[in-house]
Amino acid sequence: MEYEVSDTPLLSVRDLKTYFFSDEGVIKAVDGASFEVHAGRTLGIVGESGCGKSVTARSILRIVEEPGRIVGGEIVLRQRASSELDLAKLNPNGRHIRSIRTGVIAYVFQEPMTSFSPVHTIGNQIVEALRTHRKLNNREAHERGIDLLQRVGIPRPRERMDEFPFQLSGGLRQRAMIAMALSCDPQLLIADEPTTALDVTTQAQILDLLWDLQEQNGMAIMLITHNLGVVAEMADDVVVMYLGRVVEQGPVEDIFYSPKHPYTRLLLQSIPSVHSVPRAKLPTISGSIPHPYNRPQGCPFHPRCPSFMRGVCEAHEPELLLVTDHQSVSCFLYQPPVEEAPVLQREVLPGD
Repeated sequence: MEYEVSDTPLLSVRDLKTYFFSDEGVIKAVDGASFEVHAGRTLGIVGESGCGKSVTARSILRIVEEPGRIVGGEIVLRQRASSELDLAKLNPNGRHIRSIRTGVIAYVFQEPMTSFSPVHTIGNQIVEALRTHRKLNNREAHERGIDLLQRVGIPRPRERMDEFPFQLSGGLRQRAMIAMALSCDPQLLIADEPTTALDVTTQAQILDLLWDLQEQNGMAIMLITHNLGVVAEMADDVVVMYLGRVVEQGPVEDIFYSPKHPYTRLLLQSIPSVHSVPRAKLPTISGSIPHPYNRPQGCPFHPRCPSFMRGVCEAHEPELLLVTDHQSVSCFLYQPPVEEAPVLQREVLPGD
């Protein structure tokens, strides 16, 4: 079934800032990220480990652990055309945000073994979610749970309802996690590294499952991964993050065939190709992600950038600007001369 994509996004993240405060200093895990998620489309969020992808997703559902908290920005959810709700303003422990979790926005965690309760059966946990959000009685919820397990391709679903997470393989646990996430027909599914630690065959099955489920009900998918092959196969739009900021975003075809930011180019160059020379060394990105307490001034990528411009990149921070009809990039290669760029000033943080 084909679903029309509305011009109005289901979810808008605007200048989101999520910081972690400790005695050693402040970690800016997400530092001004902005993007949109549309119903019926898949948004891929990519970047190296430590770039803020998972913290961004957790911020949307307000499940960031202490000492982290949202210090700025908006997370606007539109369940109806005339209704807007800023999730960033909700009480993380309040009834309103709890009704949104699973009921409207569902989360498939990176490691299902640590996400399921080890002392309760798969069935008990699915039934609890259904009874909480759909007000079903125990028998109705149990039958719905069996149907969900069957829907995600788990064999012998009635028997699996009575099994514990440790009795299932990694692939089956991931399917069970997806079944629980889909139990209340969410409008948005956030999948955080859904194919990590799975073999190639199981990865393909999980991705096909997500694709089929999206085709059936038109839900939006926010896919967090460092696997660019998965993004190429699944995503409609791509957001590239580095050190908590969005450095490039646009349609998947533009990102893969016409990348603008040097970081995006280097990520794509590091992917092995069927046309690569056998045993040839793959290109790598020089250096490593800076320590969280020692963020560079100016463009966060400038210490590792092959296009570094002295006197510009280390002194000023580029804005995310539209450079084509659909592609935005945060890089001085595509921005006005440096004299027009804002000079960095120290930000006053809460508690300073």
